[in-house]
Amino acid sequence: MIVFVQPFGLNSPGGGSRILRALLKDTPVTFLSICTSPQAPPPTTVGQELYLPIRPYFGRIERTRFKELVNIFYFPLAEIFRYRLTGICRQFKATAIHAIAHDLTFWYAYQVAKKLELPYYLSVHDDLRYALQGSVLFKEGMSKIAEVWKGAEGRFVISDELGKEYAQRYGQKAFTIVTDGLEQVAAKPLIRAINSCRVYFMGLFHISYKVNFDAFLQALEILQKLRPDWHVTLTCRCGNISPKLLAAQFPVTQLPFASEQEVIRDMEQADMVYFPLPFGQEYESFVRYSLSTKMITYLGSGLPIIYHGPIKAAASQLLGQHQAAILINSLDPHCIAEALIKERVKTVDIVQNALNLGVEQFILREQKNKFWNSVNKI
Repeated sequence: MIVFVQPFGLNSPGGGSRILRALLKDTPVTFLSICTSPQAPPPTTVGQELYLPIRPYFGRIERTRFKELVNIFYFPLAEIFRYRLTGICRQFKATAIHAIAHDLTFWYAYQVAKKLELPYYLSVHDDLRYALQGSVLFKEGMSKIAEVWKGAEGRFVISDELGKEYAQRYGQKAFTIVTDGLEQVAAKPLIRAINSCRVYFMGLFHISYKVNFDAFLQALEILQKLRPDWHVTLTCRCGNISPKLLAAQFPVTQLPFASEQEVIRDMEQADMVYFPLPFGQEYESFVRYSLSTKMITYLGSGLPIIYHGPIKAAASQLLGQHQAAILINSLDPHCIAEALIKERVKTVDIVQNALNLGVEQFILREQKNKFWNSVNKI
């Protein structure tokens, strides 16, 4: 029985839950997921999951600038959390603990593993410096990550860049790259009319994407004026979006979160997929080391990817190396519109490169094998 501890549920929105779902779905290994987020997770059928909040949930305050004030409750409640987690591990006869470094629960889970003399596995999806940036948890998290990195039985990272950076910062330890994977890949590039530009975006609409979307929206409006015979639309399956998007001069559709199967059906009615990453120094440690699960889904779609973000991002480097996307590293709407027009005629080759990259590096079966083979070595 492996106990998985993380600040989200198996069916929560976001890339972390998507990766965990992919690893745990249909696995023959007995496991228990423990969601530690203040807000209760949505129900799941992937496997057994318990809700063990690290602190109380404060409703609307959680969506304001005062959220960080209530995170101070982590510290006085840590001992209670460790006590309850210890009891759960004993009750379920845990044989190992896995945690994700995203708040402080990775450290509390490590302490419990040491107390119970259980193997501990660490996963890092985003640089903890970014995840805790501006948080009251930052100092404590950064003071503990090195000990956990060196003391873990196994370390899993989302990208080679992140693994090498952590090995340099916190100690030269072996790591395994594990991320989301593709269950299926389009057999060939999907052929679309050259004058059709139906753009599709799916996933969380992070506030950091707003600058990208504002520029991209203006670019599509410019594109529509330059090519009045083109069919231009934008579909966003991401829950809430900026009201400005809905006021665009071309059709914009907002859809709620949905299953992977519904997303695949959505893309059957799209011509291109949009992949933004935030610009700005404050996001550098995020984009430099992380690989979005959104990108992986897009790689297998058979549609051209519009990458819109900084050139130094890990995703930009990977996609550029394989010529697997339309790369746009600018916030100038005119430059974006010109790039879309120029690259539209090359999309078949770009998509084929993306499909090849998906097969070479991101097949789900291989991601699961890497993870479970590493765990089963212990």
